Amino acid sequence: MMMVAAVGITSEVVTQHSAAEMAKTRVGRRTGRLDCLVVTGDASRRRRFEGAIELAGWLDCSAPESSADLRTAVDSDFHLVIVDVASPLGDRVNDTIELAEEFAARPGTLLVVCGSEDNIDEELWARQLGAWLYLPGVCDGDSLTSLCVEARRLRAGVPSFAATR
Repeated sequence: MMMVAAVGITSEVVTQHSAAEMAKTRVGRRTGRLDCLVVTGDASRRRRFEGAIELAGWLDCSAPESSADLRTAVDSDFHLVIVDVASPLGDRVNDTIELAEEFAARPGTLLVVCGSEDNIDEELWARQLGAWLYLPGVCDGDSLTSLCVEARRLRAGVPSFAATR
């Protein structure tokens, strides 16, 4: 028996067996998931961000703990990327900066840059880079959770409270 499986605005004729396989593939694709990446060399900050991300309802959070893990993360797609340039991961600050630049260039990725308090150069760099948000210093848990909730709304296409007023 033949079926027509709609994929976007096109359709293709497939067998019943391959339609089931196609459905499994579609469910497993990352496009429907909301995934994020946290890059910081500060373990305490990493835990705070991971907690806020979980409370905000994100499905998956990657938080590499070494430069080798960081190189693996670059090959993945994320909807939200939080990069802490005040506490870079690994020995080379440039690795963290290059990662931020890489993800800033990817369409559909929200980039949050955490910098040092009162460092104008970091803030100017982040804004020129096109970061969605610059955090001068890392704020407390409630503020981080609110930030992650707002980012999730943006990625899911849900209007924010401020946009509906």
